[in-house]
Amino acid sequence: MKKLKVGILLFDYVDILDFAGPAEILSLTVKSKAEQALTLYKKHLLPTRPFEVYTITEKGMKIVTHSGIKVEPDFSIDLSPELDILIIPGGPLRAVQAIAKNQKIIDWINTHKNIEYLCSVCTGAYILGETGLLDGKKVTTHHLALKMLREKYPDIQVLSDRKVVQDGNIISSGGVSSGINMALYLVEQILGESTANRTAKTIEFIL
Repeated sequence: MKKLKVGILLFDYVDILDFAGPAEILSLTVKSKAEQALTLYKKHLLPTRPFEVYTITEKGMKIVTHSGIKVEPDFSIDLSPELDILIIPGGPLRAVQAIAKNQKIIDWINTHKNIEYLCSVCTGAYILGETGLLDGKKVTTHHLALKMLREKYPDIQVLSDRKVVQDGNIISSGGVSSGINMALYLVEQILGESTANRTAKTIEFIL
């Protein structure tokens, strides 16, 4: 299979685990036990890994996360490589509302509506909701944001009983650490259950 390019949108006050969890899962996923052992031994990731993960911001500038840690992205949205998977993480309400009002970012997300997988973590579903791509679809989000998402976007079928929800090429996940479940779900869909289980075991995550 070809190496899949994964873009993770970052913005000021994003929650770290929302993007770092999926980034770590997809970056550490490999195709065999032997490669897994090498990955844990070597300083650099293997060139044969199935996912290549990039961070992307609107202008390619450093952002500050919700916890105050600064992150320098790989690309701006204008210079982003062609993606196979796009992940939209969440953050505090004011932060996601600001991004939802940013028409350039919303338009950019919409250009990816037909990629293999378009994903949200936590309140990132609020941002995706603004694109209109979730209308008529089943999605989930952080448990504290379920009501807000239903009221803001009444055409979305918001579910509260699952950590990960797939509807077509759109995959949404619940709050914060649920992004890890979502990334492992992606690995299972693309590479199979045994690979997903091996990756989960590597980071000592219980599915």
